[in-house]
Amino acid sequence: MTRMVTDKALALLTQSVSDIVGDETRIASALSRAIHTGSPMDLVMAQASFDDLDATIRRQIQGYAVRLASGTMH
Repeated sequence: MTRMVTDKALALLTQSVSDIVGDETRIASALSRAIHTGSPMDLVMAQASFDDLDATIRRQIQGYAVRLASGTMH
């Protein structure tokens, strides 16, 4: 069950990142790799890539992901 929740959360984050900063960015690639491999090292690399983003961009991604998750996107 936890793995399924994690996969859904990563997929939501990946979609949000792609929609906000593009799917050809380092963070998008790192998230995609982490989803496909499930490797703890790939998850760490994805987190590091996310942490490297500007705080404003991270907040935009967070807000977007929350709206996607709640179904309030227009």
